[in-house]
Amino acid sequence: MAFTNSGFPEIRAIFLAQFHPDQGPIVRMSVPEDAVDVGENAYTDTGATNRSSELRDTGAMGGIVSSNNNFAHEPEVVELIKRTTARGGPSLVDSSKIDFNSIQTLIIPKLTLFERLITVNTGRFKVMCYPVAIEGNYARNMFIFNMCFAFDISADTKCYGPVVKRVGSLLKELEVTGRLLSDVAGTRALLTMMRQLVNKLNDHGEYQIELDLKGLSQPMASTGISIKLFPYYENPATIEAFHVPVKLVDFDVARRKSAQTVYQQHASNDIMWDLVLDKVAEGIDNVNHVRRIARQAQVPEPTVVLALQHLDYYGCIALVDIFQFSNVYEAQARVKDVMRNGWLQRECHAYVTRDGQAGTVSLERLIQLYATVRQRRTVAEWIVDNCIDVERFDVRRFIVFGVLHGMLRRVHCFPVLCASVENADKEPSRRGSNSASGSGDEEPLKLEPRVVAMLDGTHHLDEICVAENKDAAVMRGLLDSYGGIEYVHL
Repeated sequence: MAFTNSGFPEIRAIFLAQFHPDQGPIVRMSVPEDAVDVGENAYTDTGATNRSSELRDTGAMGGIVSSNNNFAHEPEVVELIKRTTARGGPSLVDSSKIDFNSIQTLIIPKLTLFERLITVNTGRFKVMCYPVAIEGNYARNMFIFNMCFAFDISADTKCYGPVVKRVGSLLKELEVTGRLLSDVAGTRALLTMMRQLVNKLNDHGEYQIELDLKGLSQPMASTGISIKLFPYYENPATIEAFHVPVKLVDFDVARRKSAQTVYQQHASNDIMWDLVLDKVAEGIDNVNHVRRIARQAQVPEPTVVLALQHLDYYGCIALVDIFQFSNVYEAQARVKDVMRNGWLQRECHAYVTRDGQAGTVSLERLIQLYATVRQRRTVAEWIVDNCIDVERFDVRRFIVFGVLHGMLRRVHCFPVLCASVENADKEPSRRGSNSASGSGDEEPLKLEPRVVAMLDGTHHLDEICVAENKDAAVMRGLLDSYGGIEYVHL
């Protein structure tokens, strides 16, 4: 996958498709000129002079799509995959070009897909488009067009979604106000815009141009268009009270750089983040869970969650589970990555060894240790089995590093109440009076109703411990004493 100088996927081609009243779906122009294979439907603007009058004629199709074309109930993005060849048949299309004939029904789609962002995979390319239909004094009472952007099929094009939609909306506005697309006089301005779109977005990630609209029925002789690409970030993950935020950046450096960005000068020592972020950042030590951070910062937990979601959105933190020596982990297939990736090996070695002591644990030993982590063995048992020197080897960091890089997976313990509460009340011996004392008149142990409600197999032990503010060993002892509890490890 190719990237531009600005770090975004490279635009391979742009082409303007439209519905011709006689020929049907056609490619009017493209940049580069030979980027699209149109086969028998080849069409160039040399005949646009003769056809421009046809586009203004009134035809039989009318009143189907309004200029607003609002489908609030339809999905915003439609992703489709189109095969370019029949099964087992040879390809008759140049693989270096976009096969328009195979995707023309998706480029000029059904009416329900108009003004929707559409992604089509064809051959080696991924085509993003935003089809538009305008009702008016045209042939068949409608003008249909689609400005399409082509990328490598493996490209992550999420950042281009707003750009493709904006270009389609701008062209619709220019056509409604001045016939930029349907009038042959607008061909030059369109071609200039398409060429600069490819060059500017690929080189700089932004585009700004003054379109020359002389000769068109525009209220102005020129109009400015500004477009900028922005990185696409996934929505922040759901953060629960039992999650542990782990720093991925130095907060002091991030705070100073963000201040310099805002004020465009060297930040002084008294420039601070938002007050909540400052308090939350002080509590992030890669050990504290969300609820403990909220209590230490004396900030409402929902507010802390919002602050952590903000940090997670920009990649400043990652979320892991609460580390305890009673936890169980298992190795994943990505353990092999540390065998092949020298950078990952160095990062792991520096992160795991205490104070970066060289020679404490060899790289080969680290790889071997990750491979020995397996299910049904707690961390404490794993330490004994492998004779780990905890004075020089940071076990918590070893586990956290493995979880963050997908080499380890936490195996959670889900307590499930098999016997009903009513039956348990009738059998107090199951919930165990204190057998060590030998007293038979001890009151049976009772759990809070909210705890019993969580013993349905959908809440793991970490969640229950944080909700009740109890240690895992203490909570496990209470559940065992209550009786009728089965533990499922997933």
